[in-house]
Amino acid sequence: MAIKLQTLLNRAKGNMGSGMNPVVNETILEVLKLAYEVGIFVQITAGYRSFREQNELYERGRTNKSKQS
Repeated sequence: MAIKLQTLLNRAKGNMGSGMNPVVNETILEVLKLAYEVGIFVQITAGYRSFREQNELYERGRTNKSKQS
């Protein structure tokens, strides 16, 4: 059973967050629709991240505090 387009759009809108540039936001939704039309189901899992959020994600697994002096 294929997932419905509206479900993908609703998830994308919820996962992109409020910090996205409106032009980027609409473009992503249009790409999602075009992909759906040809049988590709795109799931947006994250959107805008602040510099702080991105740095925190980048640092995960890259530092080992137990080895720091």
